[in-house]
This record gives sequence, C-alpha cells and structure tokens, in this order.
Amino acid sequence: MAPKPSFASALTLSTIALASKAFLRLTAKSYKVEGLPILLDALKIKHAGKGKGKAIEGLEIDGDLSQMSRRGIVTVCNHNSVCDDPMMWSMMPLSTYFPFSTPSHTSRNSRWTLGASDIMFTKPLHSKFFNLGQVIETHRGGGIFQPAVDRAVKLLQDGSWIHIFPEGKVNQEPTNPDGGLFRFKWGIGRIIMDSKVMPEIIPIWISGFDQILDERRGWPKPIPRPGAKISITIGQPLTSQIEPLVKAWRDLANKEIGTVGIGGDWQQEFKKNNDSGEEVLGNMGKVQKEIRRKGELSQGKEQDVRIKITELLQKGISKLGQQVEAKEGRFEKGVWSQSTKWNDPIYAGKGKI
Repeated sequence: MAPKPSFASALTLSTIALASKAFLRLTAKSYKVEGLPILLDALKIKHAGKGKGKAIEGLEIDGDLSQMSRRGIVTVCNHNSVCDDPMMWSMMPLSTYFPFSTPSHTSRNSRWTLGASDIMFTKPLHSKFFNLGQVIETHRGGGIFQPAVDRAVKLLQDGSWIHIFPEGKVNQEPTNPDGGLFRFKWGIGRIIMDSKVMPEIIPIWISGFDQILDERRGWPKPIPRPGAKISITIGQPLTSQIEPLVKAWRDLANKEIGTVGIGGDWQQEFKKNNDSGEEVLGNMGKVQKEIRRKGELSQGKEQDVRIKITELLQKGISKLGQQVEAKEGRFEKGVWSQSTKWNDPIYAGKGKI
C-alpha cells in the first residue's frame, strides 16, 4: 500500500514542481507539451469491470475491484538529462500541487520513481528529501528482484503512478547509440508483468532538457542554463500491446507451485499439484527469487516474456521519438538528433544509417 499522504510530502513535491514550472516558463526559448490529456485521463481511470480499468481476469483482490480507487499507471520515457525529473513534471496543471490542492490529491497525482542509492540516498538529509519526493531507493546491481522493485509493484496495486527511465542512465550526444536509445533494463518488464492489476502504460518523449544541464557543461556545474527549447510529448497508451504478454505470463505462473512474487508479495503458500491434486508447499522468497533471477522458471519461458515486454516498450518509445524528432525538424537525415554519427562525414547527405 502507498504510504498515507503527508503535508511534508505534498509540500516537497509541490515546491520542486512549481519551481521547475517557474524556471522553464521564465527562461526557456520555447516550451511545448502535447498529449497531456492522455495522462490526465489515465489518472482518472477507475477499477471498473469494463473498459480500460479492467483487471486481468482471476486476479482481483478477493473478487472485489472496488477496494482500489484507481488503476495503476506506468509511464516510460527517454532520459535526456539529470534534470528530466523533476523538471518534466512542470507540465502538470497547477491544480495538482499544494496549496492549490489537498496533500492527498498532490501525492496521489504525482509520480513515484526509482532513484539510485549511491547518488540520491548518500546522506540522511538527502534520504529524507527524496523519500518525501516519492523516490524509491534502488541499489545498483541489486537486480530486478530487489525490494525496491517489489515496492514499485505493490504501489501499482494501490493505483499509484510509477515513472521509469528504462535506459537507466542519461542519454546525450557523446554516448547516443544507433537507434537513439540504450537497451532498456528488464526491471520495467518485471514491474508490469508482476502487477496483479494490469496498469495503463504510457510512453513519453522529451527533448531539450540536455540544453539545461549538458553532461559536458563547465563551471558552475550545478546551475541550470536558460534558453532551452523544451518539448514534452505524451503518446498513446501501449497497454493493449503489452497485455497479451502479461496474460501469457499469468498462465505460466499459475502452473508453478508456490509463490512467484506477483503483486510484489513473496509469502509462502500451499498450492494444489496439477497432477496429484494434493496441496504442496512450493518454493518461496529467496529461493524463488533466485530461480526467477536465473531465468529458470517455466524452463526459461518467463524470461522470454519479460524480454518481449521490454522490447515492445522500447519499440513504442522509439517510434514516438522518431515522430517527434521528425516533426520538430531534427530527423531530416534519418539519424537521431543527438547521435554521435550526426557529424560523421560518412553519413553527410544520406537518408539513413
């Protein structure tokens, strides 16, 4: 369950978001947001038995979806700069933030995200700040079955909003790969496939934030630069493309004896053996996590599903990025605007890589 909204958390979220909104409105050369109603509508989707809010059949909470007020949301986005979060949330309406809204409304309609322990949680004061800012402490190298990912899965069950930068690192000109995006991390696949209620999955493409904090910037390094051309585009949901794969995973999971961490819960349980009909105590906790980590569950089929989910997400965001870059005149030569190949004479005048 999501923690009870607090005044301190709402104040933290609102102060940073409103400061970001003021900075961009006052200093950006241009500031454009498209598709925002898609996200705002998703924040209103109820856990109804019909339409977009329908849970995966057989995985309701005691058969009652009314216990949850909203379907969970997952937004996935390219990672343009270290200031992407929180500055991109300047796009949200003023009514989202305190004192224009109640603390509960602010917390409920602000994203949760995962943040690196060795960067954001290095001191007690930093930890307090990022906890209030709805950032989940994540340990690099901890894998996709660490407690941080379990917590993200549980938050989705409560109808919370999880935002992920699946590339896992800032993607700017010096390192931009072919295709524009780094390979997505598998954690996003696990967050989606282990959610009891299928979340709404929304792609976002951002550009221009690298002009605020370029990775190659000199002194004064912490100071954001004015004059950026900011673009934020919310694409159509990818939910319908991903849901069949999640259902395929459910079919696999239902055949396993013991717990497989669906819903972020690893409690041990008895389950009937499909062959004998007897109740058998299956693998649990660390044992089952290790089996899944190695990709050995269901003879490796689980890992295949997770990879396919992640690939579909990357394909969806890449397609959105190409559309945005082309529309804004940065895709004329068929290469990504920040590609290291952009200035290579080999590609000059060519239509594609």
